[in-house]
Amino acid sequence: MISEKRKAWLQQRILDLTNRYREAGYFPSACIRVFDREGTLASVCVGEAREDSLFDAASLTKIATTLQVLQLIREGKITLQTPLEEAFPEIGASAYLRERLAGVTLYRLMTHTSGIVDWYPFYSRRGEDFWTVLEYALRHTERTEGMVYSDLNYMLLGKLIERIREKPLDRCLQEDLVAPLGLGSMMYRPGKERHIVPSSYGNPIEEEMCRERGIGFDGFRDRNQPLIGETNDGNCHYYFQDVCGLAGIFADAEAWERLCRRCMTSEDPLIAEAAREQPTAPGRGIGFQTGASYPHGCGHTGFTGTGIYFSREYGVGAVSMTNRLFYRERNQQATGDFRRCLHEITLALAAEGKEA
Repeated sequence: MISEKRKAWLQQRILDLTNRYREAGYFPSACIRVFDREGTLASVCVGEAREDSLFDAASLTKIATTLQVLQLIREGKITLQTPLEEAFPEIGASAYLRERLAGVTLYRLMTHTSGIVDWYPFYSRRGEDFWTVLEYALRHTERTEGMVYSDLNYMLLGKLIERIREKPLDRCLQEDLVAPLGLGSMMYRPGKERHIVPSSYGNPIEEEMCRERGIGFDGFRDRNQPLIGETNDGNCHYYFQDVCGLAGIFADAEAWERLCRRCMTSEDPLIAEAAREQPTAPGRGIGFQTGASYPHGCGHTGFTGTGIYFSREYGVGAVSMTNRLFYRERNQQATGDFRRCLHEITLALAAEGKEA
């Protein structure tokens, strides 16, 4: 057990760390939580964030998608080695997709070893069905080798959940994950009645990504208007109407803490395996990220400035919700250094408790 005095010290340490990075221009608002197996050890909010504020989770959505896929495996509906052609008849119906995706399994999607390109703006071909755009994207990009983090992998996994559950992904999230696990405030399309921290002004980074690739799109949101409650990710917003497997979830920090604690304390061998680095995917578990940024554990990040971390070995974790992109006229800074410091403080506290 960590003493109340030690908790107070930790609270001040996390507040000082968060304020230091905020003042250095890494993010205007943040909500940070540090926790162990029993409960919350520290909770800090700065800027316009409150404890109940919703943040655009961005790619943390992939963790929710991962856990839903693992549940389908647990139920015997699929396996990690299920080939895509078996999961999706549309692939078998296209000679090109059948050849291009031969040998790609759900495991390879979830470990980002599928050979599929990291990103493609599906919204540039808005109005065309998913499989037509996927084939176009694959025809016009190179096959990747080794571990290459790909949003398209999780587009496919989101569609797989919908197909097997026979209901929209936002309902799947609520009925199959949020309600059973008691996660609280985690949802797609949050509406306007909640306090939502703005994520950015338009999509200037994606505009540049399209420009660099010579891809046109005339539907980008106004760079002078804050995005509040609309998914920052372009594919999720413009093509999937804010609901997909790679992005779109809004949640408060407590919801992610509850989810991490469930994963951290679970005796399910599938969860334990997902949290381990996979031999064919350096720096990746199954869905999760591993490596130096996640000491003795795993986690994930989101493009908007969000992150989760937990160590099953030490029984501690941290959630960092920030809106690093919400600057109108400055270069956004990656929050990797901030998160690394936060995770090191968290682990040091646990190690100290073990020694005591």
